Amino acid sequence: MRKYNSNLAFVDLLFNLLIGFTSLFVISFLLINPISKKGVVDPPVKVMFEISWDDKSYHDIDLYLKGPDNQVVYYANKTNGYITLKRDDLGFQTDTYEINGKVEIVERNYEITTMSSLPDGDYIVNVHFYARGKRRPTDPVNIKVTDLEQEVFVRVTSIQPFKILADTSTILKYFQERTILVFKVLDGKIVEVRDDIQVRLRKKHAGQGGGF
Repeated sequence: MRKYNSNLAFVDLLFNLLIGFTSLFVISFLLINPISKKGVVDPPVKVMFEISWDDKSYHDIDLYLKGPDNQVVYYANKTNGYITLKRDDLGFQTDTYEINGKVEIVERNYEITTMSSLPDGDYIVNVHFYARGKRRPTDPVNIKVTDLEQEVFVRVTSIQPFKILADTSTILKYFQERTILVFKVLDGKIVEVRDDIQVRLRKKHAGQGGGF
């Protein structure tokens, strides 16, 4: 009589082991935490408006932004809720800091305004030569400030989505105000960006020149 050997039990054992290892692998994979993306920032800012001028300049230049609510955000009204003036630079007057009890001078002329929301409507971006600088306390007593013009650099950047709306410069005369950009927001998107329109945002006071 012939005898037949069967390997079914061994095959079943291997199959069960394979299922076990596969199950453990799937469970382990599901438990692995996703790797965080380094350097990825998702700021609550939609648009940034920046102006800068010669870091050694004495003069005070101001940034103005008007939204569809007709409020003008500037040094005397620094926010309307979704538009905020983050830094009001007064020229050399804001260059002095106290660090570890020691007075330091950090020469930097820079202002920035941000928008955290994009309500539909029209927006106007202006710059204004507010004040002529005076002699710094540390300057020689015989120095005179006679420069009545200032070149101002303006950069407007959409963050979400990223797009540079303006990257330009303009030369302002003393007390002159100039419109750099006007644009419209429609359905939460910036459209109709123009740089050929001039709109005064400041009230003109008697005896003050400049203008457009």
